[in-house]
Amino acid sequence: SSRRGHQHKARSISILPSAVAMAALPKLSMEDVAKHNKKDDCWVVLYGTAYDLTKFGKVHPGGANLVFENAGKDATAVFDPIHPKDIMAKLLKPSLTMGEVDPATIRPEHVSQLPKKEEHKKKKKAAPAAGAAEEVEFLKPPLAAMLNTFDFESVARETMEPQAWGYYSS
Repeated sequence: SSRRGHQHKARSISILPSAVAMAALPKLSMEDVAKHNKKDDCWVVLYGTAYDLTKFGKVHPGGANLVFENAGKDATAVFDPIHPKDIMAKLLKPSLTMGEVDPATIRPEHVSQLPKKEEHKKKKKAAPAAGAAEEVEFLKPPLAAMLNTFDFESVARETMEPQAWGYYSS
């Protein structure tokens, strides 16, 4: 009986490796991260954490330029619409997590922005009966009208950012 109680007690004590790793990360200023802004020295901040993506950038499925053009910056706004939040923890070795960035040190010039949406992409040329082409704004159909994956794919193609659509459709 006392043996069973001892085993139960031992099992109830657990330390989550991710919690330990998070506590051990050094604090960085955004100025420190901004120095790593080249292809051969590329740090990128995502959700407040700096990662060394120098090697990963070369094999990034969406292309190396997407990583390297965000070197030394907080790329969360560019990253978030395309990737799950926990993907870095799944793909990268812990040694490539460089530290937590002090949010007070992040200035607007340190933050990557999504490209501005171009209004003409949301409009399609339609050929009316008279033969002259006119632009028609894309309107999402009601969810109840979408019956299969083709319907969802058609709407996604029209509404997603080009980079996000490229990633999901590949």
